[in-house]
Amino acid sequence: RLSITPPRPPPCHYHRMASTIVSATTCRAAYAVALISITAVAPTLASATSLGPLSTGLALDAIATAIVYAFSVASNNSSVYDPFWCILPLWLG
Repeated sequence: RLSITPPRPPPCHYHRMASTIVSATTCRAAYAVALISITAVAPTLASATSLGPLSTGLALDAIATAIVYAFSVASNNSSVYDPFWCILPLWLG
């Protein structure tokens, strides 16, 4: 009798980095810090550089992305980053 077993997948480090539960307060704090930061930086960025509105928006998006990503990494839960795509465009608009 021939027994065929499927090959084992290669060892992966991702299974050790299970997501943790993050409170709504932590998520709100991440977005509040990001939005307050880009609101504070926007006038300085617009007046200190010759960037157009699209480039300014891209720079502000990068700043907010870095802040929310840092909260995501610190809380070991990438879901903190998920609502970012719905919230930030409204703020930049």
